[in-house]
Amino acid sequence: MLHQNKIDQIMKFRFYTLKILVLLIMLTTLYSCFSVAKMSSFPKASSEINFNKYSTEYQEKKDPFWTSKTSNEYYLERNKVMTEKELTDIIQYALKENGYKIYSINLDNDNVFGERGMQANEWNSITGIYYKIDLNKQKVQIYITTKITQDITGGWRENRAKKVGQTIENMIDSKK
Repeated sequence: MLHQNKIDQIMKFRFYTLKILVLLIMLTTLYSCFSVAKMSSFPKASSEINFNKYSTEYQEKKDPFWTSKTSNEYYLERNKVMTEKELTDIIQYALKENGYKIYSINLDNDNVFGERGMQANEWNSITGIYYKIDLNKQKVQIYITTKITQDITGGWRENRAKKVGQTIENMIDSKK
């Protein structure tokens, strides 16, 4: 009898432990879905980006917040005259160079999107690049933002948008 009670207690413990484990797995899966990269979470057009605000920060601050390692956005501008074709070709090259495939190019909304599949620390990544070509000021402005789908570990911190932005900067700067 005493032996049977001990067995019953062990079985109940295992049963409740298993229920808790299943619940934790379900909650973990649900939690990981909260950080999902979706096209609907991006601005639709470059007209929705406040390029003037970013330009002011770019010119006045040595290290604006969007250059930090924990940020997922980046801004750059160059005093260059470029055609839209030249610029979108550079953007596409930068995305591909950083492991993205081109998801969409929308010349009416002045943006290019790239998508990257599973990597070591993310399930999916979408980068939106918005641009503004000001022929009067002979200036090109580019805003880059990245959204990622991650597991609950969060992965290591890196500014994916900055990596793409630096590739674009190098390409623009190398053009004569």
